Amino acid sequence: MEHDEKCNLCQETSLDVGESSSYGAVVICKVGSETDNMWLATLSPKTGGDPENDCTIQLMPHHHYTNFTEVNTNSELAKNYGLLFAKVSNALFQVMKDQDSEFTDPSPTRESSISIASYGKWTTWNEKKEHLHIKIFPFRNNIGQPYTVDSSFGRKEVHTDTETNEKFVKMDVVEKTMIKSELFTTLKDTLILLLNE
Repeated sequence: MEHDEKCNLCQETSLDVGESSSYGAVVICKVGSETDNMWLATLSPKTGGDPENDCTIQLMPHHHYTNFTEVNTNSELAKNYGLLFAKVSNALFQVMKDQDSEFTDPSPTRESSISIASYGKWTTWNEKKEHLHIKIFPFRNNIGQPYTVDSSFGRKEVHTDTETNEKFVKMDVVEKTMIKSELFTTLKDTLILLLNE
Protein backbone atom coordinates (compact mmCIF):
# COMPACT_ATOMS: atom_id res chain seq x y z
CA MET A 1 0.00 0.00 0.00
CA GLU A 2 1.45 3.37 -0.99
CA HIS A 3 0.69 7.01 -0.26
CA ASP A 4 -2.47 8.60 -1.62
CA GLU A 5 -1.46 12.09 -2.76
CA LYS A 6 -5.00 13.38 -2.15
CA CYS A 7 -5.12 12.10 1.47
CA ASN A 8 -4.34 14.73 4.10
CA LEU A 9 -3.22 12.03 6.57
CA CYS A 10 -0.77 10.59 4.05
CA GLN A 11 0.68 14.07 3.68
CA GLU A 12 1.20 14.26 7.47
CA THR A 13 3.09 10.97 7.60
CA SER A 14 6.10 12.43 5.79
CA LEU A 15 6.60 15.06 8.53
CA ASP A 16 9.32 14.66 11.16
CA VAL A 17 8.71 14.67 14.91
CA GLY A 18 7.97 18.26 15.96
CA GLU A 19 6.76 19.38 12.53
CA SER A 20 3.22 20.69 11.96
CA SER A 21 0.65 19.80 9.33
CA SER A 22 -1.20 22.42 7.31
CA TYR A 23 -4.02 22.52 9.89
CA GLY A 24 -1.73 22.54 12.94
CA ALA A 25 -1.42 18.89 14.03
CA VAL A 26 2.10 18.13 15.28
CA VAL A 27 3.90 14.81 14.87
CA ILE A 28 4.87 13.73 18.40
CA CYS A 29 6.27 10.24 17.79
CA LYS A 30 7.14 7.70 15.11
CA VAL A 31 7.64 3.96 15.64
CA GLY A 32 9.21 1.79 12.95
CA SER A 33 12.35 2.06 10.89
CA GLU A 34 10.89 1.73 7.43
CA THR A 35 7.91 3.42 5.84
CA ASP A 36 6.08 0.12 5.30
CA ASN A 37 6.11 -0.72 9.03
CA MET A 38 5.94 2.80 10.49
CA TRP A 39 3.20 4.27 12.65
CA LEU A 40 3.09 7.85 13.83
CA ALA A 41 1.22 9.86 16.44
CA THR A 42 0.05 13.43 16.00
CA LEU A 43 -1.30 15.88 18.55
CA SER A 44 -4.41 17.57 17.19
CA PRO A 45 -4.82 21.34 17.65
CA LYS A 46 -8.50 20.71 18.49
CA THR A 47 -10.29 18.68 21.12
CA GLY A 48 -13.84 17.60 21.80
CA GLY A 49 -13.03 17.89 25.50
CA ASP A 50 -12.07 20.85 27.66
CA PRO A 51 -9.76 23.10 25.58
CA GLU A 52 -7.99 24.21 28.76
CA ASN A 53 -7.07 20.66 29.84
CA ASP A 54 -7.75 18.00 27.21
CA CYS A 55 -6.28 16.87 23.91
CA THR A 56 -6.63 14.29 21.19
CA ILE A 57 -3.77 12.17 19.85
CA GLN A 58 -4.16 10.39 16.54
CA LEU A 59 -2.29 7.23 15.52
CA MET A 60 -1.94 6.27 11.87
CA PRO A 61 0.22 4.08 9.65
CA HIS A 62 2.66 5.71 7.27
CA HIS A 63 1.07 4.16 4.18
CA HIS A 64 -2.55 4.56 3.12
CA TYR A 65 -4.01 1.50 4.85
CA THR A 66 -7.75 1.73 5.29
CA ASN A 67 -8.51 -1.22 7.58
CA PHE A 68 -6.90 -3.55 10.10
CA THR A 69 -7.06 -6.57 7.82
CA GLU A 70 -4.34 -4.88 5.77
CA VAL A 71 -2.26 -4.28 8.91
CA ASN A 72 -2.47 -7.98 9.66
CA THR A 73 -0.52 -8.76 6.48
CA ASN A 74 2.61 -7.05 7.87
CA SER A 75 3.72 -8.40 11.27
CA GLU A 76 6.18 -5.52 11.89
CA LEU A 77 3.46 -2.97 11.13
CA ALA A 78 1.10 -4.75 13.55
CA LYS A 79 3.80 -4.92 16.25
CA ASN A 80 4.65 -1.23 15.83
CA TYR A 81 0.97 -0.31 16.20
CA GLY A 82 0.90 -2.06 19.57
CA LEU A 83 4.12 -0.37 20.68
CA LEU A 84 2.92 3.10 19.69
CA PHE A 85 -0.51 2.57 21.26
CA ALA A 86 1.13 1.54 24.56
CA LYS A 87 3.65 4.42 24.50
CA VAL A 88 1.00 7.06 23.74
CA SER A 89 -1.37 5.66 26.39
CA ASN A 90 1.39 5.83 28.99
CA ALA A 91 2.49 9.34 27.99
CA LEU A 92 -1.09 10.66 28.09
CA PHE A 93 -1.58 9.01 31.50
CA GLN A 94 1.55 10.80 32.78
CA VAL A 95 0.27 14.15 31.47
CA MET A 96 -3.18 13.63 33.01
CA LYS A 97 -1.68 12.49 36.31
CA ASP A 98 0.46 15.64 36.46
CA GLN A 99 -2.61 17.81 35.71
CA ASP A 100 -4.58 16.23 38.56
CA SER A 101 -3.26 17.57 41.86
CA GLU A 102 -5.58 15.17 43.73
CA PHE A 103 -4.05 12.06 42.08
CA THR A 104 -1.68 10.83 44.77
CA ASP A 105 -2.75 7.23 45.32
CA PRO A 106 -0.67 4.71 43.33
CA SER A 107 -3.70 2.35 43.49
CA PRO A 108 -6.61 4.67 42.72
CA THR A 109 -10.22 3.70 43.25
CA ARG A 110 -12.72 3.63 40.39
CA GLU A 111 -13.92 7.11 41.40
CA SER A 112 -10.42 8.63 41.52
CA SER A 113 -8.90 6.84 38.55
CA ILE A 114 -7.68 8.46 35.35
CA SER A 115 -9.58 7.26 32.30
CA ILE A 116 -8.24 7.25 28.76
CA ALA A 117 -10.35 6.29 25.76
CA SER A 118 -9.62 5.32 22.20
CA TYR A 119 -11.73 5.49 19.10
CA GLY A 120 -10.93 4.10 15.71
CA LYS A 121 -12.71 3.81 12.44
CA TRP A 122 -11.86 2.18 9.18
CA THR A 123 -13.60 1.17 6.02
CA THR A 124 -14.60 -2.24 4.79
CA TRP A 125 -12.25 -4.26 2.62
CA ASN A 126 -13.80 -3.10 -0.65
CA GLU A 127 -14.11 0.58 0.16
CA LYS A 128 -10.72 2.32 -0.05
CA LYS A 129 -11.56 5.78 1.21
CA GLU A 130 -10.29 6.83 4.59
CA HIS A 131 -6.78 6.48 5.98
CA LEU A 132 -6.91 4.16 9.02
CA HIS A 133 -6.58 6.18 12.22
CA ILE A 134 -7.15 5.71 15.94
CA LYS A 135 -7.74 8.55 18.39
CA ILE A 136 -6.65 8.48 22.04
CA PHE A 137 -8.00 11.09 24.46
CA PRO A 138 -8.89 11.78 28.11
CA PHE A 139 -12.27 10.17 28.84
CA ARG A 140 -13.87 12.91 30.93
CA ASN A 141 -16.35 15.79 30.77
CA ASN A 142 -18.56 15.85 27.64
CA ILE A 143 -16.21 13.61 25.65
CA GLY A 144 -16.33 11.07 28.49
CA GLN A 145 -20.01 10.28 28.08
CA PRO A 146 -20.99 6.59 27.90
CA TYR A 147 -21.26 5.41 24.32
CA THR A 148 -23.27 2.51 22.92
CA VAL A 149 -20.45 0.01 23.47
CA ASP A 150 -20.17 0.93 27.18
CA SER A 151 -22.25 -1.05 29.66
CA SER A 152 -23.11 2.21 31.47
CA PHE A 153 -24.80 3.48 28.29
CA GLY A 154 -27.66 1.07 28.99
CA ARG A 155 -28.31 2.83 32.29
CA LYS A 156 -29.00 6.18 30.64
CA GLU A 157 -32.57 7.41 30.96
CA VAL A 158 -34.64 6.45 27.93
CA HIS A 159 -37.00 9.08 26.50
CA THR A 160 -39.78 8.73 23.93
CA ASP A 161 -40.40 11.16 21.09
CA THR A 162 -44.03 12.27 21.40
CA GLU A 163 -44.50 12.56 17.63
CA THR A 164 -42.77 9.41 16.35
CA ASN A 165 -42.83 7.20 19.45
CA GLU A 166 -39.11 6.52 18.86
CA LYS A 167 -36.98 5.94 21.92
CA PHE A 168 -33.75 7.88 22.51
CA VAL A 169 -31.27 8.91 25.19
CA LYS A 170 -29.96 12.40 25.74
CA MET A 171 -26.29 13.19 25.24
CA ASP A 172 -24.40 16.41 25.88
CA VAL A 173 -23.23 18.20 22.77
CA VAL A 174 -19.56 17.64 21.91
CA GLU A 175 -17.95 20.29 19.73
CA LYS A 176 -14.33 20.38 18.65
CA THR A 177 -12.59 23.56 19.75
CA MET A 178 -9.02 24.82 19.49
CA ILE A 179 -6.78 23.92 22.41
CA LYS A 180 -5.48 26.99 24.22
CA SER A 181 -2.18 27.97 22.61
CA GLU A 182 -0.08 27.82 25.78
CA LEU A 183 -1.48 24.38 26.69
CA PHE A 184 -0.91 23.08 23.16
CA THR A 185 2.76 24.09 23.27
CA THR A 186 3.20 22.53 26.73
CA LEU A 187 1.44 19.31 25.67
CA LYS A 188 3.45 19.06 22.45
CA ASP A 189 6.78 19.54 24.20
CA THR A 190 5.91 17.22 27.09
CA LEU A 191 4.55 14.44 24.88
CA ILE A 192 7.52 14.60 22.49
CA LEU A 193 9.86 14.33 25.48
CA LEU A 194 7.95 11.41 27.05
CA LEU A 195 7.50 9.53 23.78
CA ASN A 196 11.02 9.90 22.43
CA GLU A 197 13.12 9.16 25.52
